[in-house]
Amino acid sequence: MKNNIFKASLSTLVLSIVTGFAFSGCSNSEDLADGVTPQDGMERVSFKISEKDFEPAEEVAGTRAAAQPQTELQDLGDGWQAEVSLVPDTSHREEAKAKTRSIYTPTHYTIQAYQGGVLKGQTKGTFNGSTFTPDAGELESISLPHGTYDFVCFNDKVTANGTQFTVNRTDAGTARFTIKRSVVINQDPKQYVAFEMKHAGALVSLKFDLVNCGLKGVITHNVNQGFATTAYGEAANPAERLKCMVETDPNKILKTMVYDFSADSYTYPAKEQISKSHTLTCGQGGYASPGTNVPIYSNTPYSDYWLPGTDCADLKLTFTFGEIYGRSIVGKTITVPTHKLVEANKSYTIVVKLIMGYMYLYSDGTAGPRDKNPGKTPVGVVVNPYDHTAVALQDVKPNSWWSGNINWASSTAQQSSSPAVNYTDLFTNYNSGGCKPESSSPVQQALDNYRNYLASQGLTLSIPGSVYVPNVREFLDMGVSLGKLPARGEGSIHYPTDYTYLIPSNAPTTGFTGANVPFPSMDMTRFNKAFTDVGGTAPMGPYWTSTECKDHSDYNQATIGFIGSTCDFRLLPKNSSASVRPFIHY
Repeated sequence: MKNNIFKASLSTLVLSIVTGFAFSGCSNSEDLADGVTPQDGMERVSFKISEKDFEPAEEVAGTRAAAQPQTELQDLGDGWQAEVSLVPDTSHREEAKAKTRSIYTPTHYTIQAYQGGVLKGQTKGTFNGSTFTPDAGELESISLPHGTYDFVCFNDKVTANGTQFTVNRTDAGTARFTIKRSVVINQDPKQYVAFEMKHAGALVSLKFDLVNCGLKGVITHNVNQGFATTAYGEAANPAERLKCMVETDPNKILKTMVYDFSADSYTYPAKEQISKSHTLTCGQGGYASPGTNVPIYSNTPYSDYWLPGTDCADLKLTFTFGEIYGRSIVGKTITVPTHKLVEANKSYTIVVKLIMGYMYLYSDGTAGPRDKNPGKTPVGVVVNPYDHTAVALQDVKPNSWWSGNINWASSTAQQSSSPAVNYTDLFTNYNSGGCKPESSSPVQQALDNYRNYLASQGLTLSIPGSVYVPNVREFLDMGVSLGKLPARGEGSIHYPTDYTYLIPSNAPTTGFTGANVPFPSMDMTRFNKAFTDVGGTAPMGPYWTSTECKDHSDYNQATIGFIGSTCDFRLLPKNSSASVRPFIHY
C-alpha cells in the first residue's frame, strides 16, 4: 500500500509536464476530440516546439493537501531569531504574459511516437525559433498510419534507453522532457503535433535577509555582463564577513531519476549530499567605484536545480564564521520547516529572515546589546544600526508641565515642496512629503526639550537635525525592526524595505479619500518589550510624521498609530493633536 501511495503522489508531483496533457496541436488538429475512429491511411506528422520558463510554485504547503505555507520562528539562542518560510519564487512572473516562448537558442530534440508501448517512429533535429532542421538522415516528419499514439519529446540532457528515460540532478536545470498521450492521428494529408517543453527539474533558492542588522559593506569589484554592469562587495569589517554552510545530511538529495514510459512510473537509483560553503556578499546594479560603502541587507547563498520529489525540508544553513555588531552568529543552524516535494518546472524560494535581539543607544554615544554594555544608561532603541538611527524611549512634550497631545502647526497651509499626492507616492517615494515643523511650533519645542534632556544625560549630538520627527517609512521601519512588521519585496540596496503592498486596492489616482491602508498585524509583545525592558514607554496612539500629504485641496499631515496588534494610518489637519516620538541620528 505504501508503494502505491508513493507512486501515485509522484505521478502527480514529478514532471507534471509528462502526464495528463490535453492535446494542443496546431493548424487543423486543434479541434480533435477523444474517441475518433481510426481510419486507414498514412499521415506525415510534423511538430512544433515552444519552451516554458520556470513557474512560481503556487502551492507550498507541508503536504499535498491544500494548506497555507508555513512560517516558523526559530530561536537560535544568544538573542538571535530566524523566521523561515517556503514561498513561491515570483522572479519569473513575466512568463504570465507569454506562457510559452519560441526557442531562443538552437536546441537538439528527439521525438518518438509509440503505439501500445511499441516504438513506431522517431526523428531528431534542432529547433531554433520556429525552424526545425532534421539531423542528417532524418526527416522533418514521421509517417504514421491513422490511429492513436503517445509521443515523447526530449532534449539531449535526457538519456533514453528503450522506454526508460534518465535525468541526473546535474542536468535538472536544462533537461526538458514531455509526453503527450492518446493523440489521434487522422488528418489528411499532414498533421501537426505541438509540444510545450518544460524543465524536468525545479529551481530552489535560499534567500537570506538581515531584518534589523544591516551591515556596512564596501564595493570590491565590478563585473561587466554584456548589456549591464554589476558591482559586488563584502562586509567592510572582516569580523562581519559571515560564512555559512548550506547542506543536507548524506543520501538525502535525489541524484538520478528514471522514468519508465511503459509502466508510467519513476524510480530513483541514487541519492547524494549537498554541501556548499558561502561568504555573505552584496551586489548592486550599475558601476560603483571600489571602496564605495553600501549596506548589506540580503544575499542568496544558494541557488540550484533539484529533481522533482526532493524535499525542501532536507536543506539547512549553519553559520561557520562571523559576528554582527559584536554579537557572534557562529554555530547557529537554521532549518526549513515545510516538508515540500518540489515539482518539475516550478521555482521555490526558502526565505530566511535573521532577527537580532534589541540594541540600544546609550548616554555615552555607544550602541549595542544590553548584555555587552553593563552599567550603561539606555536613551533610545536602535532601529537601524547601519544608518545609526534610534527611537526615543518616551514621548516628548514642549515642557514638563504640558499634558495631552500637541499640534503640528497653527496653520493648515502647505509646508513641503513636494507633498505626497496619493498612496502610491506615499509608499514608493522615500523622501516624498518631507517637511520640518515650524521653528516656534510645539513639535519643535518638544524636540529641543528632548535634545536638552539627552545632553543632561551626557549625550551630545553634533549632527545637524540629529533629533527629528521621522517620516512614514521610518516609522514603518521601526515596526519591521522591533515588531516584525512585514517588509515584503526587495526594495533597493539603500532602502531594503518595500511597502508597496500597503497601497490599498481601491486607492484613488489622486488624493487619499475613500481608501484604507491594509496594515497587517505586528508582534506587539516584542515591539513593546523593546521599550519597557529598559524603563521606557511603548508607543500608543497616533504619532506625527514629517510626511505631508495633499488630499485634493487640503494639506494634511500623515500620522501612524499603534493600536492593538497593528498600525493605523491617518491624515490629520496640522492643527489637530497627536503625540511626538523623536528619532535620533547618532
